[in-house]
Amino acid sequence: MTSHTMVRYELPFPPSVNNLFVTVGSKRVRSTRYKAWAKEAGQFILLQGRKRVRGPVSLSVALVRPDRRTRDLSNTLKAIEDLLVDMSVIDDDSLIHRLSVQWVSSGAPCVVLIQEAVEEMAA
Repeated sequence: MTSHTMVRYELPFPPSVNNLFVTVGSKRVRSTRYKAWAKEAGQFILLQGRKRVRGPVSLSVALVRPDRRTRDLSNTLKAIEDLLVDMSVIDDDSLIHRLSVQWVSSGAPCVVLIQEAVEEMAA
């Protein structure tokens, strides 16, 4: 049996993709809220021991709803993907070959599992 790299991080709940960027003049830049989350989440990664998973990866994300508001689950992914690249955990978000995301009832606000992508699913 082959051993494959798996990394697990607990992170603060990510901001929605709707709140990541603001327009300044003719440029899109990271919002203050996004920069604050990225800084805090980056510290979480450092405290848990930053590890690197090279090449194609599979991501599994489990999120606990922070309140009763209606939220789109997929809107949480961009901030997480960019954080993993910015922190050099993965090489590039284009190398995410499989993605799973779900709401869970309890636990850390956001748990991310990163594994080497080792096989394709049958179509």
